Amino acid sequence: MVAVNSRDAERFVAAPPDGVFLFLVFGPDAGMARERALAIVGKRVDDRRDPFQFVEMSGDAVAADPLALLDEANTTPLFGGRRAILVETGAKSVMAAITSLINAPPADCTIVLTAGALKRDAPLRKLVEGAKQGAAIECQPDAEPDLQALIDKSLRDAGLVASPEARGLLIGALGEDRLMSRAELNKLALYMHGREHVEAADVEAIVAHASNIASDRVVASAFAGEAGVRPALDAYFAQGGDASQLLFGALRYALALHRARLALEREGGRPDAGVSALMRAGFGFMHRALMEEQLKNWSSARLGALIEPLRAAQMRARASA
Repeated sequence: MVAVNSRDAERFVAAPPDGVFLFLVFGPDAGMARERALAIVGKRVDDRRDPFQFVEMSGDAVAADPLALLDEANTTPLFGGRRAILVETGAKSVMAAITSLINAPPADCTIVLTAGALKRDAPLRKLVEGAKQGAAIECQPDAEPDLQALIDKSLRDAGLVASPEARGLLIGALGEDRLMSRAELNKLALYMHGREHVEAADVEAIVAHASNIASDRVVASAFAGEAGVRPALDAYFAQGGDASQLLFGALRYALALHRARLALEREGGRPDAGVSALMRAGFGFMHRALMEEQLKNWSSARLGALIEPLRAAQMRARASA
């Protein structure tokens, strides 16, 4: 029985205990949860790209057919060795399948579950934390010191040095989602090929951030279902707007709205809590009434289900404009 708080998560993931086969990686930072889940998988199989060693399953599929996960967990790889399964849980319960696995643990298979923010009394969290061979790992968004460390390491690995102004822009632009932060830092490194000193203009040219209000307005209109979103979208592209950057903005807004909705739910439905969270995320240009309307219309479950499709869409747009 292991409950790992966010402060100790990196150290735990770097050396997951041999006696644990079931991991729940959860929290409002979906990118961090996935990054840590894949890190655990990397520790438990020889080659994550080998489909006989590593399988991904959707939580809804597992909920619809609990035996499918049990069959996968007890399947012997074609050439022997260890196996791992990653399940991204959704709105539907996977409790039946996980309970069966806890009662009859597989011999050489690691199960890693990812989930959004879970309260202490959430059934899935209680189940995994209470399992003898289970561990629940919390993923809170990067605090400023964590973000500073991530930026430092990424710049150092790329042989780059940033001016104070460039670092300030990076800190303001990143941090809402770990995978998004890494993607933007990697993009900056590619942009800087052949140069060493990163200036503020370089960050503004390549890193998507909160000051890009034009695309953020289009995104906010889309989430509101406004009829005028199509003309706004046409105008955005007519002015040279980039599809990948727009989808990044949509993903960023979905994450911010998801986090704001969770804050609202934690505070007993108080709109002020959600609005404050959206303003801290850089969406203060929106009218308060629009913020409150979107927080009311979008549930945390709907927003959570939207994050991965938006992330996949951004990757497709980046690969093929």
